[in-house]
Amino acid sequence: MANDNIKVFAAGERIFREGEAGDNMYVLIEGAVELKMKVERGETMLKTVDTPNDFFGEMALLDDRPRSASAVAVRPTKVFVVDGPTFESMIISNGKFALKIIKILAARIRRSNDQVSDLIETMPKERIARGMTDFAVKHGEPIHDGGIKVNVELMKGWINSHLGAAHNEIETALYHLLRDGLVAWAPTSASTKESLILPKDFIKENERRSEV
Repeated sequence: MANDNIKVFAAGERIFREGEAGDNMYVLIEGAVELKMKVERGETMLKTVDTPNDFFGEMALLDDRPRSASAVAVRPTKVFVVDGPTFESMIISNGKFALKIIKILAARIRRSNDQVSDLIETMPKERIARGMTDFAVKHGEPIHDGGIKVNVELMKGWINSHLGAAHNEIETALYHLLRDGLVAWAPTSASTKESLILPKDFIKENERRSEV
């Protein structure tokens, strides 16, 4: 690898911006990168790239259109920059690389279909319930009966940034879910309202489809 093809980004530094022209893709050497897309009320995170040798930004080379998402380093990150001619040469000469590109694109299409379905969900409460479940599975604390305990403020912030849901929509959805007994305050948070319990049945009902 030529040293001038290796770039280093600090945590929080933007690698490229949604809507700008792109003439490079990036191969992760170390670190982690979040890919984010603008939605009506913020940004939704599409994917975190944190596996060495995984790549991102290739769509700008494949369809010659502006970047469809932004890429931001979430910790000190080092990448190898691949320009258009090099990418084309790799596709033509390396069958394994070409096959990997095809498989990744197919998986992203499936994932994008699920995300679009969520974004156009006609029932905000259902969309937010799915977001609550996603947060709980990733960041919550499993409890003995199969439910998951979550911090309310962290969960609301995560839903706002990942789904683009407005804070008043989140508050309204939580009110109705609590009123209907679908979720409950944690026993230790009955007065502080700090933590919620998402029951096992709620998790099962709202968990996203697995990729196949």
